[in-house]
Amino acid sequence: MSFSLRVHHGLPYLMVELEGPATLADLCGAADLVGTTAAKAGYQRALLDLRATESMLAFTDHLQLGTHVAAAMAGLQRVASVASLTNRSGASEKAAQKSGLTLRTFMDIEEARQWLQGQ
Repeated sequence: MSFSLRVHHGLPYLMVELEGPATLADLCGAADLVGTTAAKAGYQRALLDLRATESMLAFTDHLQLGTHVAAAMAGLQRVASVASLTNRSGASEKAAQKSGLTLRTFMDIEEARQWLQGQ
């Protein structure tokens, strides 16, 4: 199985669905794509659905990912990610927040959408 992503336009935010086995390099590349697409298309918010991904990142990889995500998506007002319980460590989220990104991770996509559309 390969790592893939789908970009959805037409919502008040950019939505990206990620699927398959993902390495740190894959996830950093996806963050770059989200940041660039959002900037070029004029989005201020993004939703990343990670529930169908499989990753075996080490703790230090999570920290690197969070820092990279914050830099890649620095132009966004809010970023919501949705993860499965097995893939959620919290380390990436905290690293991104400490790097200045307004990011929250959810396990329910409806909660993520509500937070993303809130003020």
